[in-house]
Amino acid sequence: MENENKTEQFQDDNWFAGLLSTPEMPDEIGADENAVSAAGLTHPADLELERIIMEAKAMDQIEEPVSQEAFPLAKDAPPASPAAEESAFENIAEKREPLPEIPELEEDLPPAKRRMAVRKIRPRKKATYNFFGVPHILSTVIWLAIAVAIGVSLGRAIWVCAVDVLAFGKPSQECVVTIEEGDDISAIAKKLKEAGLISYPGIFEIYGRLTGAQEDIAPGSYTLNTKYDYNALVNFMTPHGENRETVEILIPEGYTCAQIFSILEAKNVCSVKDLEEYSMGGKLGDYWFLEGANRDSKHCLEGYLFPDTYAFYTNDDPGRVLRKFLDNFDYRFTQVMKDKIDPLNERLSKVLASRGFSKAYIEEHKITIREVVIIASMIEKETANDEESYTVASVIYNRLTNPGSYPMLNIDATLIYALGGNIDPETGKTKPLTKEDLTLDSPYNTYTEQGLPPGPISNPGRNSLDAALDFTQTNYYYYVYSPQAGKHLFAATKAEHDRNVASVNSQS
Repeated sequence: MENENKTEQFQDDNWFAGLLSTPEMPDEIGADENAVSAAGLTHPADLELERIIMEAKAMDQIEEPVSQEAFPLAKDAPPASPAAEESAFENIAEKREPLPEIPELEEDLPPAKRRMAVRKIRPRKKATYNFFGVPHILSTVIWLAIAVAIGVSLGRAIWVCAVDVLAFGKPSQECVVTIEEGDDISAIAKKLKEAGLISYPGIFEIYGRLTGAQEDIAPGSYTLNTKYDYNALVNFMTPHGENRETVEILIPEGYTCAQIFSILEAKNVCSVKDLEEYSMGGKLGDYWFLEGANRDSKHCLEGYLFPDTYAFYTNDDPGRVLRKFLDNFDYRFTQVMKDKIDPLNERLSKVLASRGFSKAYIEEHKITIREVVIIASMIEKETANDEESYTVASVIYNRLTNPGSYPMLNIDATLIYALGGNIDPETGKTKPLTKEDLTLDSPYNTYTEQGLPPGPISNPGRNSLDAALDFTQTNYYYYVYSPQAGKHLFAATKAEHDRNVASVNSQS
């Protein structure tokens, strides 16, 4: 019974019989020497491949596997116990002969096996070439030479640029360069080159565009030195440059815009044309006292170019010049003066009200800052000295507040302004007015037009502005200038005025 169970076990384990069958070995396949050589690989006769071959040969010496008779299989045989399986494997191992020792080198192989070793063929070492068929060494030398040449050329170029930009080794020599209004960076670079201050205008142009120097450089004449580098050159050509040529100009009180512009042109500050054009269309900023001033004429800033001593740059910017005048007017017309405008209107309103004028008329004829400047400009041109300015102002206000009796101001200075100065070309002095002049058709002719002229006729000083704001209370309506006395003779009536005129004429 026990034997039958074992038989059934072996028959159920039929998977075990196939494992011990003799493996079928394929024919030996040798290596393709041409393929091996073309691929540049090591020949398969190397040591590792030899070991594999020898091990395969050794497997042929194993005796035939255990036959099925030794282990009869039957479907009804019971499964083998673990001890039985272990005993079967031990029997197989005992019958197997040990593997022969595999020689490490081809010389150690037996003569019968030596034929299996294929001679190792080392692939020929190919020559290496670079671009254009030039060997590596030669091409390396060529590229190295090119790199050195480029480096030397680039280094020299950098050094040349540095010498010009940083002014290395330049002798000290001063020269004057004049930058005109409208010069761009190219024109500036050309002038610097012509003056010997730089050697390469193109490099200065690049520097100027990268640093924004064109926006910093201002028109003017500059004393520069060849030892200045690019940065110093630009700094000295700015509005605050230390070496910028300046000129000091005294603007007398009572000068007109035409006279002031002529002085500025004569001193090489700005041309008359540039000043006139900028007065009409240039950006001046927001000045409170320009409210109501129409910038429609070349002398539209009349009255606001405050007389004083100024320091201007030569070839200066017209906008900067005009703003300097206006800034000074703003500074000189103090808050105390501004506060006098309302009290001035109160005085005039009381006089007008006492003469029967309506509130609407009084409100419509209130004095503004512009009208104060207009009156001050007439005072400036009509007075012989500062002391009588307040009395001349009283005559003007007395006539303005009594338009029924004195509709015209009859101011000679306004008519002379309308005549362009009425200058005698031979003597350079103002000519006396004629009867024909008194009929001139002009809004500035106060002999034919009522009230104030449309704008100032001069640029008044501080004294005339004060007189216009705080005039002396008088009953005068007339005055005439006496050359012998060096002052004006005032009169309250026409008869008194006629006597004063006769007295002056008799002394001439």
